[in-house]
Amino acid sequence: MASTLTAEQHKLRGNEFFKVKDLDQAIHEYSTAIVKDPKVAVYYQNRANCYLKLEKYTNVVSDCERVVELDKKSVKGYYFMGKAHLELGQPSEAYSQLKKSYELALEQRSAFTKDIVAIIAEAKKQRWIEQERRRIAQVSDTYRYLSGLIEQDIQRQVDAIDKNSSDYQEYLTDLRVEKEERLKQLEAITQRAKIPDDHVRSYIERKGSNNNKTNGVISPEATPEPAKAMDMDQEPYKKPILAPVAPREVPDYLLDKITFEIMHDPVTSIKSGISYERSTLLEHFSYGRMFDPVAQVPLTERDVIPNRALREACEDFLSKNGWAVDY
Repeated sequence: MASTLTAEQHKLRGNEFFKVKDLDQAIHEYSTAIVKDPKVAVYYQNRANCYLKLEKYTNVVSDCERVVELDKKSVKGYYFMGKAHLELGQPSEAYSQLKKSYELALEQRSAFTKDIVAIIAEAKKQRWIEQERRRIAQVSDTYRYLSGLIEQDIQRQVDAIDKNSSDYQEYLTDLRVEKEERLKQLEAITQRAKIPDDHVRSYIERKGSNNNKTNGVISPEATPEPAKAMDMDQEPYKKPILAPVAPREVPDYLLDKITFEIMHDPVTSIKSGISYERSTLLEHFSYGRMFDPVAQVPLTERDVIPNRALREACEDFLSKNGWAVDY
C-alpha cells in the first residue's frame, strides 16, 4: 500500500531514525522521500550521510553526485563525497571535492568549516603519498615490480568477493587497509635496501661469469682468490652506498589553512592562535569575510601578527627540501 505521507514527512521520519542510529530505517524513509520527490537535494544528502556511517562509500558517491547536480552550493554534498573518495583510496578526487566544499563553507560562513579543514589536510597528505609512490616507482624497478604484485593480489581478492554480499563494503574496506599496510611495509624495506655502486656491481657480474657458478647464481665455492680479493679500504670502494629516494612529506603546521600550501609569510590570529599565509588571509578579507576561516570568530587585519618563528621554520624547511615548493 502506497504511503499517504508527503516526501517531507518521510524525510522528518528519517531524521528521527537517524538520531537513534537506526540507519537502515532512516535510509528507507529517505529513499521513500526521493521516490515521491526526486528533485530535492537534501533527501539524497541525508541518505548519503547514512551510507557514510555504514561505510558504503560507493553509495555515498552516487548520492552526492546527485546532490551537487541539484544544488551546486551544497557544502555537505561535496564534503560527504570527498570523504567517501578518500576512504575508497582516491585522494586526488577527494581533495578536489573537499576543496570545493571548503570554498563554499567560507562563502556561506558555515560552522562546518573546521570539520572540512581536518579532513582536507588528510586528503592532501594522501594525495602527496600517492604522487610519491609514483615518483619512487619511476626510480626503482624493484619497488615498481613488487608494488605491482601487491596491487594485483588485492585486485584478485576484490574480484573474488560476492558483490551482492551484505559484507561487500566491509570486505573492500579491509582490503584497502591491507593494501595500504603492505605498501607501507614495502616502502620501509625499499628505504632500508642498499643499491651497490658500479664497482661492486661489476665485481658481482665478473664472479657470475666464472666457472664456479650455477645458472648464473654465485655458488658458495665461488670465492675470490686472496691475491685478487677486493680491498674495501681502497678509494674506489669508499663511495657511499646509494639508497632509494625516501618518501617526502610537509609537516601540517607549515601549511596555510586556506590554500593548504606551505607558507612563506605566516601571520597568526591573536584570537584563535591559528596561522595563515598573509596574502591568502588578506584575500579572504577582501571578499568581506571578516572572520577567522577555521575558528569562525570575528577577525580583521588588526587581529593578526607576524609569526617570525614559523616563518623561519618554513624557510629552513624549504632550504633543505626544495621540492616542497610544489607541495
